[in-house]
Amino acid sequence: MGTGPHLCFLHGFCESSIIWSKLIEQLSHEYTCIAIDLPGFGKSDHLKFGSISEMANAVHDLLNHEKALTCMLFGHSMGGYILAEYLHKYGHELNAAGFIHSTALEDRETKKSNRQKTIDFIKINGTDEFFKLFVPSLVAPEHLASLKDELTALICKTKTESILDGLKAMMQRPSRVESLEAFTKPILFLKGGRDQHYTDNETYLQASKCQIAQISEIKHVGHLSMYEDADNCYREFNTFLMFVQSF
Repeated sequence: MGTGPHLCFLHGFCESSIIWSKLIEQLSHEYTCIAIDLPGFGKSDHLKFGSISEMANAVHDLLNHEKALTCMLFGHSMGGYILAEYLHKYGHELNAAGFIHSTALEDRETKKSNRQKTIDFIKINGTDEFFKLFVPSLVAPEHLASLKDELTALICKTKTESILDGLKAMMQRPSRVESLEAFTKPILFLKGGRDQHYTDNETYLQASKCQIAQISEIKHVGHLSMYEDADNCYREFNTFLMFVQSF
């Protein structure tokens, strides 16, 4: 959608490309925006979600097909894990990168344990009970009432197989912090002040490893700034993209 330099967006766990719609609506006035439904999710749910490494390869194949390898690549949450792997493999081709409520670090041991517990929980109780716990964790408490139905409708479409495959892939991924150090182009870290998934120290540590980095915080949002406050999310993106264009 749109015209201009290429931007590519990778959605998070149990999401689809729809998650970027509000942001792309504004960015497409100046950029060509490509939003991918990752294998196992959205309109790609007939495909199998593999390892994070395999997903990075799949994204590269698609961008090569679209003649957009020199794009600016952004990943939300799980999409950021794929971005980190993409930087490891193909970072020399990108013009910029953005971790949107995400990290290049591997899971801490406690998080790995929690992912395995979630896998076991789903196998016993099914996905309906999982969604009841998962959806509220995505947004700040004050936004839950207004966004719960919309998010539930999006997330509950995810197949059980894709959920389990995604959890296993995230749990097994390695740290790619060294790829941040090697990347010579600008990197955006966008975080929510109410996001409980990653600590401030994790974000600052990673940004300190980068040659060029912008840290943006939207204080009153949780894990989904592009849904909770699309206008402020756009402003932070636009500030970063204007810098990249002048770089």
